[in-house]
Amino acid sequence: MQRLTLLLSLLLALAVPAAAAGPAGEATPSPDGDYVLPQPVEPLPEPLATAVAGVGAPALAAHIRVLASPSLEGRGLGDRGLDAALEYVAASLSLAGIAAPGGGDPAAGAAAHFQVVPLREITNQQGAVTVERRGGDTSSSRTFAVGVDCLLPYLAPQTVTAPVVFAGHGIREPNLGHDDYRGLDVRGRIVLLFAGLPPGPEWEAKELQSRWNDEDADNRYVARLELARDLGAVAVVAIERDDWGAKLEDGREAMRRFFLPFDAAASAGEGPPLAVGSAAVAEALLGAGALTGSAVPAVPHGLLPRVTATISASGSERVLDSRNVLGVIPGADPALRDEVVMIGAHLDHLGRSGDVVFPGADDNASGTAALLEIAKAIAASPVGPKRTVAFAFWTGEEEGKFGSGHYVRHPVWPLERTTYLNLDMIGHPWLPEEIAKLVADTGLEQGAELLTAMDPADFIELGLPAGLPELDAALRRAAVGNGLALHFDRTAGVFGGSDYRDFARAGVPFIRFFGNFFPGYHEPSDTADALDAAQVQRVARLALATTWLLADR
Repeated sequence: MQRLTLLLSLLLALAVPAAAAGPAGEATPSPDGDYVLPQPVEPLPEPLATAVAGVGAPALAAHIRVLASPSLEGRGLGDRGLDAALEYVAASLSLAGIAAPGGGDPAAGAAAHFQVVPLREITNQQGAVTVERRGGDTSSSRTFAVGVDCLLPYLAPQTVTAPVVFAGHGIREPNLGHDDYRGLDVRGRIVLLFAGLPPGPEWEAKELQSRWNDEDADNRYVARLELARDLGAVAVVAIERDDWGAKLEDGREAMRRFFLPFDAAASAGEGPPLAVGSAAVAEALLGAGALTGSAVPAVPHGLLPRVTATISASGSERVLDSRNVLGVIPGADPALRDEVVMIGAHLDHLGRSGDVVFPGADDNASGTAALLEIAKAIAASPVGPKRTVAFAFWTGEEEGKFGSGHYVRHPVWPLERTTYLNLDMIGHPWLPEEIAKLVADTGLEQGAELLTAMDPADFIELGLPAGLPELDAALRRAAVGNGLALHFDRTAGVFGGSDYRDFARAGVPFIRFFGNFFPGYHEPSDTADALDAAQVQRVARLALATTWLLADR
């Protein structure tokens, strides 16, 4: 009770009016519509209620123990542990009587559930950024080696040489009147930009941070690369001035082995080559003394006179095939059967580094276990939902969302008739103080009621776009039927950190089911005994009910 009093005090101290001014000076809509508050349980209709009750914590925990066991060696992409996990999932679907797409080849057995995902594996990457400056009859050249002053993240073997254009942060944000490319022609040139964001509180908005300054290095430059590509740039050099040593250490690990999509359709959608450089690279490009205390040098944007850069990368390359696992339960209504509700979870994790195994119990054995039990529960029902329900176990999420990206480029069911639900890291709940801060930050008028009436374990935050009332309605009904309180984190999803990202980019409605980050994230301590099977059950039952309600509406 003392803890609850402290939480209420925090809420009252941090609360802001629901109509406070937003970043652009406009009134922010009331957040109340983005919450499902605690209320009496309204039983779900049959046979859905029976299906939901069939998802139990013991079965979920058993799957997680198998998938996170040392024998599967962290389920790393391209490794035997992931292959074994894929076989386990496919066999589980087959034993549950869940069909493969198109019926599959009866002689193939569980293997009929596989969708091949061709990849390139690059090992022992080498490379450099070379800066050449010309002045009159003289020229000078300086080369910066990969792993010392530059990184070439996930860059296939290639060489690019071009003049260089300085473009500040490399950001275009019309709503804020900010355009680093105003008046610049970057066609056929290399863009030099600096990491981070311009100064000012307007840049602290969550959506802007996610788009332009993501904490995850793999996502930090996605939007900038896409913008540079659309403007015709042939490559980007991004300068990281803070914590270069730590970033270099992280990057060296990726240089040893990484993966890229094999098919041409994926390459066509990629941004231009990226080199991430230290302050020394920036000084070589801009000139000695150009860097000051400010994040971005006070140098005019534009073509750098008589400066050329070359980005070169090499490494050993081979082709390998990974696999998605797909299953389907055809809709019960012939008139609606061609509409699909797909629910997916990635099966891979980080594998091992030497003798150290990364078990990936929460990330994402938890989502995989939930998906298996959801599929079995729907398959066991004597009457299924009207629309088709598809199940997807993705490969390669950790290395680049390769499995889901391949599916979106090569869908089994038409994307324009698909709704996608994603399960990732659902084994850890929100902490009470985190819920209190969220309620305060969002200005929920009924925040005190939420905190007093709710067991914190019964709170879940979902990610989904605005403007799709059918998603909201299904989630609200599923929450009331399971005795849960929800918060809707409104997001376009196109810069998302899990497998819903490529669906969002293709315009597919989606819901992100996620638990919470925890100290063992991407660490060897992400073990089966460190997560909460009851939390996995709560999210799994919510996801099952939501899937069914969307498919049966």
